[in-house]
Amino acid sequence: MEFVDIPFPERIAFQAKAEPAWQTELTALLSGYEATNQSWVQSRHYYDAGLAVRVASDYRLVKAHFNTMRGRAKSFPFRDPVDHTVAASAGFLVERVAGGWQLVYRYGSGSEAYDRNITRPKTGTVRIFRDRLGVVTDVTGSASISYTTGVVATMSGDQSDDAYTWSGEFYVPCRYDIDKLPGVIVNKQPGPAGELFVECESIPIVEVRE
Repeated sequence: MEFVDIPFPERIAFQAKAEPAWQTELTALLSGYEATNQSWVQSRHYYDAGLAVRVASDYRLVKAHFNTMRGRAKSFPFRDPVDHTVAASAGFLVERVAGGWQLVYRYGSGSEAYDRNITRPKTGTVRIFRDRLGVVTDVTGSASISYTTGVVATMSGDQSDDAYTWSGEFYVPCRYDIDKLPGVIVNKQPGPAGELFVECESIPIVEVRE
């Protein structure tokens, strides 16, 4: 799917409904116990911006973006209203290939911690920190950060015992889950701010895996 680097309007996204989701198969056994099978190794995020669109100018802003993406055809950056920043205490770099580390956002701790891959960090916000024998240093200046994959290239002076963390902001790669954009005027006269009120019912947006 083509990715278009035009974020969904952030002032609308700020009030969108957010829902992280997992895919779980659950089987009830004859004994009354239940068995589960986790189908997904990464969660998937769903959003609904319908309730965030209240006036005609909101609708026009979303409509311009919707038409740019041709409905469901293209993906784009979406700023999760409740979860778009990572502190160094939860941001880790996990080595995926020789000379490259993937930015991950770690939820929880211990053996049950969940590492979420971050593929669309926000340009200019990422800081990389190296922990060498307990001494933490900001090495952002020597790191090559891809803001289209979330992969960080080898840092200069890297040693085998070094550990890396990061902090910053990120987008969620998403697409619209509709090809028709709903909208209806709900008042005949402009409101106190001089705008007509609009009702959109639902504008579903879904995360795209990268």
